[in-house]
Amino acid sequence: MSSIKPTEPWPRVRDVVEASVMGLHRGRFIEETLEALCVQLGAASAWSTLETKGNGPMHRSRTTSFRGVSPAILAMHVADVLNQVQSKLKTVAGPVPYAPDGSFIAVPLWSLPTGSSQGRSLIGALYLEFGKDQGTHEPVVGVVETAGALLGGLIAQQTVIEDTREDLRAERATEPGGAQLTLDELLAPESMADIARELRSAIGSDESIMIVGESGTGKTQLATAFAHASNQAPIVRATLGLADDLNTITSELFGHERGSFSGAVSKRKGLVEYADKGTLIFDEVLNLPHHAQQLLLDFTQFGSYRPLGYQGPQPKTASLRIISVTNGDVRKAIADRVFRQDLYYRLAAVPIALPPLRARRWDIPNIAVRYLHRIDPITSWELDGSAMDALLSPKLSWEGNIRELESVLKRAQNRARAAGDGDPVIQARHLELGVGEPPTSSSRPSERPAVHDDIRGRWRKLSEQENDLEAAERAVIEDALALCHGIVARTARMLDVPRTGLISRIGRLGIDTESFKERKG
Repeated sequence: MSSIKPTEPWPRVRDVVEASVMGLHRGRFIEETLEALCVQLGAASAWSTLETKGNGPMHRSRTTSFRGVSPAILAMHVADVLNQVQSKLKTVAGPVPYAPDGSFIAVPLWSLPTGSSQGRSLIGALYLEFGKDQGTHEPVVGVVETAGALLGGLIAQQTVIEDTREDLRAERATEPGGAQLTLDELLAPESMADIARELRSAIGSDESIMIVGESGTGKTQLATAFAHASNQAPIVRATLGLADDLNTITSELFGHERGSFSGAVSKRKGLVEYADKGTLIFDEVLNLPHHAQQLLLDFTQFGSYRPLGYQGPQPKTASLRIISVTNGDVRKAIADRVFRQDLYYRLAAVPIALPPLRARRWDIPNIAVRYLHRIDPITSWELDGSAMDALLSPKLSWEGNIRELESVLKRAQNRARAAGDGDPVIQARHLELGVGEPPTSSSRPSERPAVHDDIRGRWRKLSEQENDLEAAERAVIEDALALCHGIVARTARMLDVPRTGLISRIGRLGIDTESFKERKG
């Protein structure tokens, strides 16, 4: 594209705005804006920096390098131009020094005025480079300045959103004191005697603790109570779910610098930094992927870490106790090489196996009374003999453990209040545990299909469906690539999927994107 007529810019601006908004929903609005500018204006490359100093981290869109020009010379030119923009506080445009027909445009990125500031402030710059002289054309400059105004406003607003979200994240990560059972209350039952000895001997140290047990046994509650009892605050909880992206995990645990990756418009503190001098409770640690396990292993060994994008000469440090909890089978995870054995030994200096509720039935009435007082500390709730017998029934499996018991007790309190008997006493009829005959399954063994034949048939059918689905997927992606002239970012926007995910699928299906670029005009 050699030029833009004065009547043409607005359709191009519309496409850039659309790309920016779509990218905002995906957390990639900076890269999507740069990519759209390259496509709409025929730019060879595009950069943006979120720093007001020329040596800050930069985002870069697709680049067509000038033949014979070293990356160092290109970087030097871009840094010089960005410094000019930030010193002159206005658009800078002209020819590039290393190509006879090449040109560039660089515009400042401004924040919007806020209630606490009278005017806008510079938050970065946007740079575009062209193989020809488009950078000297006024309509092209106008499109770039319009995109810069939009991008600056989006960055400023996203920074406010991210800062607010970070404050909420910090608040939620810190475990509240609240009306929780104390460590002494949790360890009082006779069935907890061995665990009590282990934990009380570890209170004065900073050794890591791993608590394993079925879902609902109270692992996180025990970890929190132990942290409070050992005066190791702040108490921060890390719940990463099934995240497998290394950037996401690193950012959550160790934080990131502004501009360190797509969508990182503000600096973020990691949970490790929040928990410094205190306790980090790590939920479901077995879910960590291998590459993240290595990061955690390094931290437990050396106490040092580097946030994403951190450029300091020395790593950051934190001193804290890690209490990891999991309902998984640790031995099996290690045997299957899903979880690193060396990390296990670092995290389980004090291993605790929390028994399920059905393994300590005789403790259930005492546990129930304590939880009744925690649920409603004002009223002195009691259990009558029928309620105790019902709770101790061997017909109850208590698959939900302590969590299930709490739910049963809350419902029983509500029923007792509704009955209007006056006295705060839980009876068996309030519990409604259904300790009669166990429910029967709707299907009988004789009604089941022949297991082996059924499984083989279902597998064959699934394989056939997978092949059909892959062929349909290939056809859709190829049609989209043809319409977008082989530009993956544009294709991803059309299909409303992440660009990285689309690149992965294209590679797996063996699609040649270059062949679609050749079809262009």
